[in-house]
Amino acid sequence: MQPGQPLTSEQAVARLMALPELQAWAQRIEKASGGAVRGAVIPFDPAPRTVNGRQYHQLSFVENRPEAAVTWQSFLVGVADGEILVDDDESLLPLARWRTEQRPMERAAR
Repeated sequence: MQPGQPLTSEQAVARLMALPELQAWAQRIEKASGGAVRGAVIPFDPAPRTVNGRQYHQLSFVENRPEAAVTWQSFLVGVADGEILVDDDESLLPLARWRTEQRPMERAAR
């Protein structure tokens, strides 16, 4: 990301897919399905969401099944700085807090 350049939706997807949690989830999904199902990051709303005066891309990590996509987790990625927030339906959590409170790596082990 260039300083002063807004983060594109594609860059936001790449930033999320680079997270170790999402890589582990994707590997688990693919392994459990014998390669028939994949994990993916998709926009859940193409319009940016404004939180505290800042704009965010709205994205979800999904289990991309042939019949439907099953959402595992939704995220917001800052347009201006790439900040990642986790949308847990009740509140928005900073990435570090999500990691300590919800232990997402444990989902990859199930």
